[in-house]
Amino acid sequence: MTPEASQRPIRVLLIEDDEDDYVLVRDALRGVRSEPVELDWRDDTDTALEALCEGRHDMCLLDYHLGSQTGIELLKQARERGCHVPVILLTGVADAEIDRRALEGGAADFLVKAQLTPMVLTRAVRYTLQQARMVEALRRSQESFRELIERLPDAISVWHEERLIYANPAIVALLGGTSTEEFVGMTSAQMMSFIHPEDRDILPHVKLEGHQGARSVRELRFLRHPGGIVPVEVAHFIVVFDGHPCSMWIVRDLTERRQMQARLMLSDRMASLGTLAGGIGHEINNPLAYVMANLSHLETEIFPSLPLEGDRREELRELLAETQQGVQRIREITQQLRLFSQVEREARNTQVDVHRVLESAVRLAWNEIRHRALLVREYTDTLIVEAQEPRLGQVFLNLLVNAARATPENAVDRHQIRVVTRRKDNLAIIEIHDTGVGIPPELRDRIFEPFLTIRPGGGTTGLSLSICLGIVTGFNGRMEVESKLGQGSTFRVILPAVVTEPTAAQPLAAPAPCPGRRGRILSVDDEPMIGTAISRSLRQEHDITALTSAREALTQLIRGERYDLILCDLMMPEMSGMDLFEEIARVAPEQSSRVVFLTGGAFTPMARDFLGRVKNRHMEKPFTPKELREFVRGVMTESPAS
Repeated sequence: MTPEASQRPIRVLLIEDDEDDYVLVRDALRGVRSEPVELDWRDDTDTALEALCEGRHDMCLLDYHLGSQTGIELLKQARERGCHVPVILLTGVADAEIDRRALEGGAADFLVKAQLTPMVLTRAVRYTLQQARMVEALRRSQESFRELIERLPDAISVWHEERLIYANPAIVALLGGTSTEEFVGMTSAQMMSFIHPEDRDILPHVKLEGHQGARSVRELRFLRHPGGIVPVEVAHFIVVFDGHPCSMWIVRDLTERRQMQARLMLSDRMASLGTLAGGIGHEINNPLAYVMANLSHLETEIFPSLPLEGDRREELRELLAETQQGVQRIREITQQLRLFSQVEREARNTQVDVHRVLESAVRLAWNEIRHRALLVREYTDTLIVEAQEPRLGQVFLNLLVNAARATPENAVDRHQIRVVTRRKDNLAIIEIHDTGVGIPPELRDRIFEPFLTIRPGGGTTGLSLSICLGIVTGFNGRMEVESKLGQGSTFRVILPAVVTEPTAAQPLAAPAPCPGRRGRILSVDDEPMIGTAISRSLRQEHDITALTSAREALTQLIRGERYDLILCDLMMPEMSGMDLFEEIARVAPEQSSRVVFLTGGAFTPMARDFLGRVKNRHMEKPFTPKELREFVRGVMTESPAS
């Protein structure tokens, strides 16, 4: 009893139609010395029932004989109305049958009026109130515990004799349905239909371990109505429920956990792939740089002076042109590798050219596409969106690969993959159409769910479309799908478009003239042939010193040598371009602003961070002699003489 309750009198409702008996009970209650009593007397059943159901009284003394009805009948009406006030039944004579019926009807005690004394009544009132408080506390505890179970996100089911007798609402969300009533009463054999056929042998082991007292948690797959697979973990316990030994199963949906794990794995994979792609690009770009430079030198300087005539000269010209095309293809491939090598670097949205990203994705997916379908491009005018280029590239690449794999092989002449872009109001719309197998109608609305795969035999995690949707949503966009079974599918990416002002056509600028002064340029690259290629490209306009060691370059600067421009490779053994830059800033700070970094790919986090931190220019390898000369002219024009 609370302190407030102990300070006020016990409020007792007396329902008695005989005034003499009322006086008897009143006098007996006055003899109760332990606690004050406040008595409320009602002598007719109508007002008595209303007073009883109001809940203002701590207990009720109820006469058995009440004119046309009995006290037990009145008690039954009160209980049907939800009244839980404790009741002591009073009667004129002792009767075992009335006693039994009173207890069955919900009375706490049964007293004979002839035996009523202050001591007997005090004892009955005290015990009845104490019992009522215990019952109320137990009821509230059970309600709180039930509310806790009902609100749990984990599905909880209780089984007795292989039949489901309780299930919380989470089981409805897990298995698909409208209410728990659909599942309560099911047999274990019926419930087994919700378990993936390949995992049904797991449950007996879990149940056996639970009976042995071991805590067993196993992972398996549930089948959700009307379709779909849900990864879960299950635990089994033996509990007492409603006085009976029962089996309790706790089932936890692992979808979000698996999705998070998959995203983390994908992030790790993309980071590893980015490092690998950057490393491969660096190793290709370095030799490609001097191959391109040498090829250009051969074509522009050597070939015209060769003593060849007629067919031989034309044949060599064709060979040089074909080699140039091959080199350009290699250059484009290494540029596409940046789609992956820049994933970690891009942390914020920038303005992205949709068509450029699409072309990068097409080149990477080309091997999947070309054996299955004709590729058709239907591009609108320039389309710019706010996004992260590498992640948008992942979306397009996934959609293109999915379109290709949904199309049968060896029927290129009968199938198309169309890439369509258009602008509608302030939206950029990118569509990828295929004429493949299509999506079953029952799965179309769930196609973006994680772990859903429609490819025969599985073979995928079923996460690519879910992740694509997450990326596009992160760019304030949305995705849509249309599909007809046997006719193909259309996936649509819709993003806010960046409004660009049309620019007036500019007259072609005349070629930049050679600078009026020769500059002193230092080339630092651990690849000797790159240094040679740079010297060949620039020696007509500048004085070139080519070194293969960053330490040797530092020694030159310490001795007092000064240069108008320092072309420095970023990634070198022993001393990197980053280390050399820091040393130059220390020993010859006026030269640090003249450093231009040449990189075949900043594929380490440190290198990417460095390029983002320093203000110096950098130029990506490979480059042609013409590109290098124009770049150097621009830098030399901006920089004063050393």
